[in-house]
Amino acid sequence: MLYNAGMQPLSSVRSQPLTLSRSTEAQVYLLFAIAMGLTLIGVFIGIMNAALLLRSGVLLLCVIAELAIIFTSRLWMNSSPLNYLLFALFPLLSGFTFTPYLLSVLAGYVNGSAILLNAALATVFLSLAAAVFARTTSWDMSSMGRGLFLALLGLLILSILQIFFVSLRSQGSELIISGFGVVLFAFFIAFDLQRIQAMGRAGTNPFLLALSLYLDIFNVFMYILRFMLALSGNRR
Repeated sequence: MLYNAGMQPLSSVRSQPLTLSRSTEAQVYLLFAIAMGLTLIGVFIGIMNAALLLRSGVLLLCVIAELAIIFTSRLWMNSSPLNYLLFALFPLLSGFTFTPYLLSVLAGYVNGSAILLNAALATVFLSLAAAVFARTTSWDMSSMGRGLFLALLGLLILSILQIFFVSLRSQGSELIISGFGVVLFAFFIAFDLQRIQAMGRAGTNPFLLALSLYLDIFNVFMYILRFMLALSGNRR
């Protein structure tokens, strides 16, 4: 997964805000926590239906649905109860579509389970470090939006090139690309946490902010996992 909902124009989410008080910040974190829980449920459903997921076109349909939810978020985020439904559906689909990769790591690497656990722990600690940095630094990161977006496009281009060029799939190239992804999305976490702190007070729609934070942390986990697999993965 390689996208971030936080790069949409702010003017697109200021119409008809759901809440016009500081409580929006609390709503964002509550929605984020719910999304993480729904992701785990999605993974569980995916494991229980692994045969269907791997032998049919369901996976492709779920990926298309995920992309559709992201790219149409400006249209549904202010429409209740549709916003609650689609926001809940997205992490479920994310967990579901993550299942094949999860199973491939467990089946393809002797130390796959240990790497998954280490990647999850590293994601937690890195996210906490980004949160502390965002809250304590005097650096206003709001001006970094364009730079982060351009870096994201560069990472996307590199990921596409990896499909076509074998040299970009070497261990060294994978370490560089995945390491760049970890650093980039760590900055995205800090960037979005500052946005949540500032915009939560202004009553900005909490769904956009929660979705952005969710995507940041999900992508951090994915790139940490890729980095660890390239660095110490022991294939069967």
